[in-house]
Amino acid sequence: MEGALIVPGAGPFFFPGGPVGCLLLHGFTAMPEEMRWLGESLASHGHTVLGVRLAGHATSPADLARTRWTDWLISVEEGLAVLAGVADQVYLVGQSMGGMIALVAAARYPVAGVIALSTPSDMGGKPPPLPVRLFFRLRPMIRKQTKTAEPPLAERREAEYPAYPEFPARILKEVDLLRGALYEALPQVRVPALLIHSRADTSVSPDNMPRIHERLGSADKQMLWLDGMEHSLVRDPQRQVVFDAVAAFVARHAT
Repeated sequence: MEGALIVPGAGPFFFPGGPVGCLLLHGFTAMPEEMRWLGESLASHGHTVLGVRLAGHATSPADLARTRWTDWLISVEEGLAVLAGVADQVYLVGQSMGGMIALVAAARYPVAGVIALSTPSDMGGKPPPLPVRLFFRLRPMIRKQTKTAEPPLAERREAEYPAYPEFPARILKEVDLLRGALYEALPQVRVPALLIHSRADTSVSPDNMPRIHERLGSADKQMLWLDGMEHSLVRDPQRQVVFDAVAAFVARHAT
């Protein structure tokens, strides 16, 4: 159960529109605000848009310590329940870890399509070495490098980005479990899928995209390579090319 209030301005957002719904999923430690500009873009095309708050996020890093990866799927279920009353079909769009969750959800729930941005997989990767795992046990909170906190909110928000400046070490185990669920889910994804990644991404290796693509069970699956953009495609100065690609994908497949 989450204990802290939602960070001001970081709650879920909803833009009413037409019968095509878009459910937006932010990344690890981030907040719905991360996806808001994409949401505004999709709303301008007449779509109904919901940006959900994943469990343990946008409150306090301590809440992540009490979160399980399945709680993030529950957040998706709740979002789909909201959109079911106002949209005839729903597309999932996730940034980074949100892309992992979107792909797992696409294998489980009746959605019309899925879009994964800068999504990690690390398939076939080895677990962290024992010294690293021991270090995580001794250090309950991990501070992000070069990230400063917003002064009035202390550890609850970075100064320059809508995300926590630190996170509990134990949540990395849940991310590993999510990675395993992703590996099992990919062949079960049957809906149209779009993967987008920048070759300049320094946070998640671009090699992840072809790995995901190869394992995806979708007959209609596409990869879009970008250049000169960083990991957060939805906040990058060149983000409009991503927004246009997402809108075009939805328009092409919406019925």
